[in-house]
Amino acid sequence: MSLRILPMTADRPLNMQRIFLSASIPDSERWEGYFDAREITDAVVAAARSILTAGGILVTGAHPTIAPLLLYVAAEFPFNYPRVIVYQSGIFDNLMPSETLRFQESGVGILRIVSPVEGDTPVPNRWDSSLLRMREQMFDQTNPIAGIYVGGMKGIRQEFNLMVRRESVLRTYALGAPGGEAASLVNLVPDSLRDMLATGNVYPTIFRKVVEDLTLAISPNR
Repeated sequence: MSLRILPMTADRPLNMQRIFLSASIPDSERWEGYFDAREITDAVVAAARSILTAGGILVTGAHPTIAPLLLYVAAEFPFNYPRVIVYQSGIFDNLMPSETLRFQESGVGILRIVSPVEGDTPVPNRWDSSLLRMREQMFDQTNPIAGIYVGGMKGIRQEFNLMVRRESVLRTYALGAPGGEAASLVNLVPDSLRDMLATGNVYPTIFRKVVEDLTLAISPNR
């Protein structure tokens, strides 16, 4: 599907464009690498605030460690349209945290449940097919123009691999300082921001630059 460019305004340069956010705080029992939960939290809040301030819409799987942060930030903005589109697999129906349900109940977001694959269960390594179906449907239905990756485990890499094949995607941004699997993706971000994304930890400044870079990618002559 070809990219749909929406009109920009000076105060809303991303004007309803959809930006994918892939993030989680790794489970230390299943992740052996470095990560800093506070850095991940700070980065996610800054990313969400920057994208929503610029008029973008966040698309996310809303990992349980991230959903409360996004709900908190989205609630700072007027409830005049859904600012976060959350996808979840139905395999987690009985485990879904209240924060995830509140996106739709409060009016700040849309919650879309994708039917699980028969035979999968909500247990690590036994949910892979259902998560793949959810991710594929999420990208097919929303066509995000960029992806932001923070922290996370193997799901970060899977979402990255699925997304970069799509012709709607203009940019990918991964952070190194918070650790997690996202740090392994830093060499794939735009050259002009690579050093800052790899080592920087002043996240409001980083994501202001991300919005500027993405604005130029949408309209290079602006």
